[in-house]
Amino acid sequence: MQPGDRTTPVAGRERLSVVLATFQGDRFLAEQLETLRRQTRLPDELVVVDDASADATVEAVRRFARTAPFPVELVAREEHRGTGATFEEGLRRASGDIVFICDQDDRWRPEKVAVMAERMGQHPEALLAISDAVLIDAVGNRLSRSRLRVAGLGSRQRAALADDPLGQFLARQVVSGCTAALRAELVPAVVPFPVGLHPALGDVMYDRWISLVAAAAGPVLCVPERLVEYRIHRGQQVGIPALPARRMLPQTALRVAQFVATREERVGRSQYHRAHLEEIRKRLEVAGLDTGDSELRLRMADEHLRVREQVASSRRRAVLAARHAVDEDGYGRFALGWATAAADWLR
Repeated sequence: MQPGDRTTPVAGRERLSVVLATFQGDRFLAEQLETLRRQTRLPDELVVVDDASADATVEAVRRFARTAPFPVELVAREEHRGTGATFEEGLRRASGDIVFICDQDDRWRPEKVAVMAERMGQHPEALLAISDAVLIDAVGNRLSRSRLRVAGLGSRQRAALADDPLGQFLARQVVSGCTAALRAELVPAVVPFPVGLHPALGDVMYDRWISLVAAAAGPVLCVPERLVEYRIHRGQQVGIPALPARRMLPQTALRVAQFVATREERVGRSQYHRAHLEEIRKRLEVAGLDTGDSELRLRMADEHLRVREQVASSRRRAVLAARHAVDEDGYGRFALGWATAAADWLR
């Protein structure tokens, strides 16, 4: 099959796209591409956007495309624009009903596409699905059995995720793009990825942005199977901070981290989140995905952040923090409970 070819999806099945962003990825790319070839349910297309690689990445994609069992579209940029812009272009070009995000340095289990597509078919109300993953090192040795556990998503948090994904995603960085699949209806709300919403903080990572928009809009499906081998290595753009501690005691490591930032940094972070919540509200309205429930979720999350800013500036910090900690829509819903409340009070 040649790049740009299109297949006709099987009747009764949704069309599936895989979007792969590459940059200087020659070291691991061929291995990842082979895992796509071995999927028990093949995608209907692979869209690859290369961000001006100077190594053999583009040639590796072209070589794969010549024998791939599905159409491969390759966009080889001449100017480097960064990960977010690269995935954004891939999402715009994808034609599938469900779009899988793929990193160049991981490995997918053979059943990944089939399982995710089947579960999303069973839950058409979910605009986003995420799976678990195994962490591996540069040579493929296992580092951790569960990416979700390292992210602080234990059994209690996973149960809460089913009812309140926005609370869980605002409290912690849960979603890695390589574990995600999103419905095409969500794409108009997430692209373009926001830039410059806060003058003092960097732009939100694309996968965190997608997760927050989806969680505000409605249910998020958590697939417990470990369908990706998520590679940790020195050359990757984004890793997992404090990985050794989070592998051993993830909840403790995340709670201790609450006490690191200064009061000024915490207020800035709150304002940063509030700016993104307002942007999400606007995006959902334009995309026709806003509902009374989404408005309520976003309003309650914004109110939580406002209270935290009040805690930071009030002489009655301890009282305000304690009250909001016992509020069911307070620290326990949108943060890490009493640990975050204590950090706001003390810092």
